[in-house]
Amino acid sequence: MRIDPSKAYRLLSPRIVVLLTSMNSKHGMNAIPIDFIIPVNYSPPILMVAIQPGGQTYKNIKESREFVINIMNKKYLNEVMKCATRYQEGINKIQQVGLHHYSSQLVRAPRIKEAKAWLECRLVEEIPFKDHTAIFAEIVAAEVSDEIVVDGEVEYSRINPILHITKDYSIEFKAIKKKK
Repeated sequence: MRIDPSKAYRLLSPRIVVLLTSMNSKHGMNAIPIDFIIPVNYSPPILMVAIQPGGQTYKNIKESREFVINIMNKKYLNEVMKCATRYQEGINKIQQVGLHHYSSQLVRAPRIKEAKAWLECRLVEEIPFKDHTAIFAEIVAAEVSDEIVVDGEVEYSRINPILHITKDYSIEFKAIKKKK
């Protein structure tokens, strides 16, 4: 069966849903769920996120040139998805949806307290496309919650991230360990 090429990206699923936080020069914070995210380089560590231009997050990133990727546990699915809603400028969306923020290590954008991991990023380059802009950013600081560390190693199954297939479907994460 042939499918519409504009919907072929759905075959590249599941995709992790992260909460991207940003801040502007007036200390206005914003948070949006993103599932168009992928690492593109190891050294330096570069990732790419695709966001729709015109929104507050895009404006914040253009101005500040930095943001935080908050890797959320699936139990916060409702709060994360509420962040997809546009709020009036000046409203703290993060608090409004019931999440909490605190200062990052190296960037001004806030971290989300409830996240299991945080990637602090600085803009390297952007490439505009028709409906999204590809934002390439260097990871300048990374940290994981002590809750997901076992014997000094990250236990990825403890992240239990939000995974997205299409607009109406998400799936459960199940770790499958390699046989030795």
